[in-house]
Amino acid sequence: MKATLRSTVTAAAVLLGSLGAMLVVQPAAAQQWTGYSQPAVVAQQDWRGDHWRRDDRGPVISDVTPVQGERVGDRGLTRISAHFFDDRSGVDMRYLVLRVDGRDVTHRARVDGDDIRYAEDLRPGRHVADLVVRDRAGNATRRTWAFDVVERGRHYGYNTY
Repeated sequence: MKATLRSTVTAAAVLLGSLGAMLVVQPAAAQQWTGYSQPAVVAQQDWRGDHWRRDDRGPVISDVTPVQGERVGDRGLTRISAHFFDDRSGVDMRYLVLRVDGRDVTHRARVDGDDIRYAEDLRPGRHVADLVVRDRAGNATRRTWAFDVVERGRHYGYNTY
């Protein structure tokens, strides 16, 4: 009986070890979304080779368009987009927020995999896009960039689409 129990426990340990990831659960109050700040305790760990590593880095936001300081023409829709990813615990899509000029436009944006896209007919002038992405461990990253929409006919070296 001891040999059977020992082999069952050993088989279970091998099976759990091969899964490759472990979630450390915290009380719900400790995981509350508090805006843009990062939580005091990181909840996610993952297995890499022969050691555990703590997820203490926020997601990466890259390839934003229009780029910082770019001048785009006012002809039609202005397209705003960004790429995001997190190679440890993964992105928590419930906490993905896109704001344009302070207005939350997340519900009108299209999220396709690790990309977010939004288009609107913006008036000429300075505009600010703000993207917040949070991973499953609670780490948040914020990226803010500004661009100008200029009137058609004014030639300031902008992209006309």
